[in-house]
Amino acid sequence: MQREIKLILFGILLYPVCAFGIIGCASTLGKNTIIEEKEPKTDIKLRRDIDEWTLQLYSDDPTIRSSAAISLLGLNLQNAQEPLTTILEESKVREDVKISVIKAFGFTRDDRAVEQLIQLLSCESEPVKTAAMNALGRIKTRNSINMLANAMLNSKQSKDVKIALAKALGNTNDQDAVEPLIKMLRVDDSDLRETVMASLEKITKVSSNNDSSWWKEWWLRNKSKTREQWLEEIVFKQEEKMQQLEAKIEKLKQEVAQKSIKLLELGYDKIGPALLSEAIKSDYPEVRIFAAKELAKINESSIVEILINAISDKEEEVRIEVVQTLGVIGDEKALNPLIRALDDESLIVREKAAKALGQLGNNEAVMVLIEALNKKTNSSIVCSIIESLGKIGDVRSVDTLINFLANEKPEIRECTAASLGKLGDVRAVEHLIAALNDEEERVRWYAADSLGKIGNPICVESLIKRLSDNSARVRESAVTALGQIGNQQAIEALIKALEDVDKRVVDQAAERLVNIEDATFDIMDSVATSFYNNADYKRAETVLARIITKYAKFPELQDKVSQIKIKQAKTLFALKDWQNALNVYEEISKQYSGDDTIKIELVQCIKELKQFDRALKWFTVWLEENPQNYQLCWQGRLDIASAMFEQGKYENVKDLINALKMEDPNLGGEEFKFRFQALNDQCRNGVANSKG
Repeated sequence: MQREIKLILFGILLYPVCAFGIIGCASTLGKNTIIEEKEPKTDIKLRRDIDEWTLQLYSDDPTIRSSAAISLLGLNLQNAQEPLTTILEESKVREDVKISVIKAFGFTRDDRAVEQLIQLLSCESEPVKTAAMNALGRIKTRNSINMLANAMLNSKQSKDVKIALAKALGNTNDQDAVEPLIKMLRVDDSDLRETVMASLEKITKVSSNNDSSWWKEWWLRNKSKTREQWLEEIVFKQEEKMQQLEAKIEKLKQEVAQKSIKLLELGYDKIGPALLSEAIKSDYPEVRIFAAKELAKINESSIVEILINAISDKEEEVRIEVVQTLGVIGDEKALNPLIRALDDESLIVREKAAKALGQLGNNEAVMVLIEALNKKTNSSIVCSIIESLGKIGDVRSVDTLINFLANEKPEIRECTAASLGKLGDVRAVEHLIAALNDEEERVRWYAADSLGKIGNPICVESLIKRLSDNSARVRESAVTALGQIGNQQAIEALIKALEDVDKRVVDQAAERLVNIEDATFDIMDSVATSFYNNADYKRAETVLARIITKYAKFPELQDKVSQIKIKQAKTLFALKDWQNALNVYEEISKQYSGDDTIKIELVQCIKELKQFDRALKWFTVWLEENPQNYQLCWQGRLDIASAMFEQGKYENVKDLINALKMEDPNLGGEEFKFRFQALNDQCRNGVANSKG
C-alpha cells in the first residue's frame, strides 16, 4: 500500500509536467485534419470497409464501435466522416453509440466535428455532455481552442454550456486558452467564475485569484516566458502541493495502518483468507475493495463463505469483485446469494450476477433465470441472462429464448441467436433460419453460426443463400456452418465460395473443405482440383494425399487413384517440394511411359536436387524403352553437361562426353554432336586456365 501511495504521488507530480511539455508541440500535434473535398475514386474493398465500419458503429461491443469510428476517421474522406457526424447530429441515435463516436474524435484529436461537439454540450444526456466536454479538452488543435473560446465568450450561450467550455479549455492545458479564460472572469455568475478559476489554475498552476485585473497583469508578465521558465515554476508549485497532499494522505493511512499494513508486512505470498476476512469488514471502503480484490486472486472454495457475507457490501466495487469471483470459483453454495444479487441496485452487479450464474452451470438456476428474463427490461441485463442460459445448456430454456429472437432490440436478438446454438436443440432451427433474413448483420451471422453448431441439413439451402449476403462476416459464418454440416450440397457450395471477393471468406471455405474427410472420391477430387486451380497448392496436396490413403486399396478405383497421383506429383512440383515430387514421378513414370510431361518434370526435380547421375540413368532407361525418346534424352544429357560445366566440373564433363561417345559416336546426331564438342573444347580451356 505504501508503494502504491508513492506511485500515486509521483504520478500527480509528473502529469502536469508532461502536459506542459506538450504545449510547445501544439503546432505539430495539433495540425488541423485535412480531408478530401470530393470523394476520390475508391475501389470496392474501400467501399466495403466503409460500409462495414459504418455498421459496426452500432455494435453492442464498445471496443468494436470505437475501432470502427477511429478507422473511419483515419481515412480522411468526406463520405467516411459523414456517418460519424450524422450520429452526433441525430437525436434518436443510441446514447452509447454517440458516446463512442465522441470519444473517437477526442482520441484521434480530430477537430472536424468541434462544432457538433460544442452543440452536444447543451443536450439532455449527462453522459453525452461529459463525453463531449472531455473530447473537446483532448483535441487541442489551435482551431479547436479558438472555436471553444469563441463559443464560451458568446453572450448568447447558456451558463451550463459556458461552464463546460471553460472546463474543456482547462483540460487542453494549452497556453492559448489562458487569455479567453481571463476574459470570462468579468462575468457576475459565481459558479462560472469558479470553473474559470479552476481551469486557469490547472493550466498555469497559479493559486486561485478571482481578480480579473490581477490576472490581466499576470498574463502580461508571463505570456512571453519561454517554455523552460514556465516548466520551472510549475515544478516548484507542484512540490508545494505535493507536501500538502502528503499530509492529507497521512490521515487516510490511519485506517489502512489498522487493517491492511499487517497484510502488507506479511508479504504478498503470505496473505491468507483469515486476514482478508477481517479486512473486508473494515469501515473504510478502500480497505474492503483491497480485500475483495485480494480474495479474488486466491480463487479457492475456502473463501466462499467470506465472499457470500460480503455480497451485500455498501460499495458497488466490492460487490462486483465478490460476484465475479463466486462465478469463477463455481461453488454450489453461491447459488442462492447470486440469485438474490439479480435484484441488486447496481446495473453492473446485476449483469455480473447473471453471468456468474451461467459460470456456475447449475440447472437449478435455469427457472430462476427464465423468470428473471421475463421481468427484466434493461437490454444489458437481458443479454447477460440469455448468455448464461446458453452456457448452462439446459433445453428447458429453448422455448423462452425462441421468443426473444423476435425482440425489437437487435442486441437481444443477437445474443439469443448465439445462445440457441449452444443449446443445440432442433426446435430452434426453423426460427434461426428466419433470423438469417434479419435486418441486422450481427443477428444474421450469429444465426448462421448457431445453425452450423446444431448441424441439421434442412438449413443448407438457406445458408447457401447467405453466401451472397452483402456482409462478408455473414458470408464467413455461412461458410463455417456449411462446413460443419458437410453434406454434398454444402461441399459444392463451399467450392463456389472459394471465388468470394473477401479473403476471410475464401480462407474459411478452404479451411472447411480441407478438413472434410467423409466425402466421396469425386467430391474430394473436385475439392483438390479447385485448390490447385486457385494456386492453393498446400491444401490441394493435403486433400490429394488423403484421397490416396483412403482409396488406394480399392481395386475398382486404381485408375482414378493413378490420376490422383499425377495431380499429386504436379502439386508437389508447384510447391517446389522436389524430393517428394521426384518420388511420386518415379513411381508413376513406369505406368505412363509415353507421357513426356512426366519425364520432363521428373528430370527437373532431379536437376533441382543436383542428382545428375540419377537423371542420366533415367535417360538411358527411356532410350532403351523407346527410341522415340531420342530427342528428349539427348537434350537432357546436354543440359546436364552444361550444368556441370557451369559448376566448374570440367573433368566430369569430359568424362561424361567420352562415355556418351562410347554409346553413340555421333553423340545424338549432328546438332547435339557439335554442341557436345564445343562444350568439350571449353572444358579443355577451363582446365588449362585453372592450371595456369
